[in-house]
Amino acid sequence: MSNKKLEKWSEDIEQLESELPKGHKNLFFNLNKNSFHSQIQNLKSNIENYDDYMISVAIAAIAASARDAHTTVIMSIASFIPFEFYWFPEGIYIVTCFGEHKDALNCKVTHLNGILMEEVIQRVEVIVSHENDGFLKAQLPKYLQAVEVLYGLEIIDEFDGVELTIEESSGESLEISVPTYGYKELKNKTASYSLVSEDKLPLYRRNKDKNYWSYFIVESGTLYFNYKSCRNMQDISVEEFCIDLIGFINQEDVKRLVIDLRNNLGGNSTLLEPFINELIKCQKLNRVGGIFVILGRETFSSALLNAYALKNNTNAIFVGEATGGKPNCYGEVKSFELKNSRLQVRYSTEYYKLIEDDEQPSFFPDVNTEVTIKDYIENRDPSMEYILSI
Repeated sequence: MSNKKLEKWSEDIEQLESELPKGHKNLFFNLNKNSFHSQIQNLKSNIENYDDYMISVAIAAIAASARDAHTTVIMSIASFIPFEFYWFPEGIYIVTCFGEHKDALNCKVTHLNGILMEEVIQRVEVIVSHENDGFLKAQLPKYLQAVEVLYGLEIIDEFDGVELTIEESSGESLEISVPTYGYKELKNKTASYSLVSEDKLPLYRRNKDKNYWSYFIVESGTLYFNYKSCRNMQDISVEEFCIDLIGFINQEDVKRLVIDLRNNLGGNSTLLEPFINELIKCQKLNRVGGIFVILGRETFSSALLNAYALKNNTNAIFVGEATGGKPNCYGEVKSFELKNSRLQVRYSTEYYKLIEDDEQPSFFPDVNTEVTIKDYIENRDPSMEYILSI
């Protein structure tokens, strides 16, 4: 690396050291100040031994060490492995394949480039901004797609292809080599999510392109409301959608409402507040067994605020996994850009206190119903199965 490039990286590292503590509401609430500056100095003294990718992930690791899930470094990723991964209780599995690689669908990944998955997880988790195990499990598999990240962490040593060891359902291990793809090239390839049509999938895996949608299960009088993002859609706003939903509840034989927040990473919490206020007044449903809320590892930020509003003001029963969001946490994100590398650094500017216990890591459901790989392959949803069994 040239001296000029080293100087530019040094400037960026110094900018991070200066601006992040100034901008953040309280960067050192969990991170020792001396440790922060020590990480900075250690990186600066070693940059001549690193390439651009290694420095980028080292900067990301410094931001992640704050243990604030909203404080993170956004890296520009140009190359991807043609798989999407999910962390089940049994391990990390391939749940989406792009192009001609569908034979690996639903297989467990045991090694990446010859490295045990347990070690891969240890290397990657240091750059994943998280406050609890749920959010780590939600976010870490997404980093496994990013070739630049894997290269910077020295998990892979080339960009053109990746070696994986997968375990088939029979228990047999198989080594496969897959090429990497640019973003546009990858999106042009057909994605294999499941071997069945969408109408055979559990409800939470349908309509991936919608921020919110509903489905009425006539047989049980169950109205399912999937609220995947606290953001308005172009064709119908959250307010308009919820007005229609309340009208349906009042007019039809709705015996219970299910609000699915398990995949909602947040946005604007106020969008759902009018709907929650209507539910509070709804004698038809606001009773024990009338409202169920499904939580998950991706229930985060504004979605968590909505979950607590439902908990504090309705008789809702909560089902699913512990949330990725921490009840008392930092948020209200702002950002700055490192002037040379153009890495975007996001940081929190406010503190939100929802409960008395500052140490509670997650909002825990009343009933835990984690999805196993067997459930996933068989297109089952333990959360809905539990709710419909009552």
